[in-house]
Amino acid sequence: MADIDLGVASDVKTGDYNGRVKLRQNQVEPTSGKKDVVISGPESIELSVNTNWSSSQEADKFYFSTHHGSTHKMLAVLDSDGNLTVAGRLITGQKNLTY
Repeated sequence: MADIDLGVASDVKTGDYNGRVKLRQNQVEPTSGKKDVVISGPESIELSVNTNWSSSQEADKFYFSTHHGSTHKMLAVLDSDGNLTVAGRLITGQKNLTY
């Protein structure tokens, strides 16, 4: 299946500046035929949904990642129990979170 190109999502004109939905080789079992669903933005932020751990939903995970140069960095993992694992520091007390 081809990527779904959502169109221009940024005014940054370097690299791929479109939003996309695509299938990518499963990152946990790279030699299997399983795929991850990836939603990616032009600023290298990705949300990867891995639903291939089991036949039920208790092992499903959401992976939040980014690219820093050529390095792919994991930012956080949210599992189906609601556990959020965050790389780096968790900053609390921010009252005015806005876009």
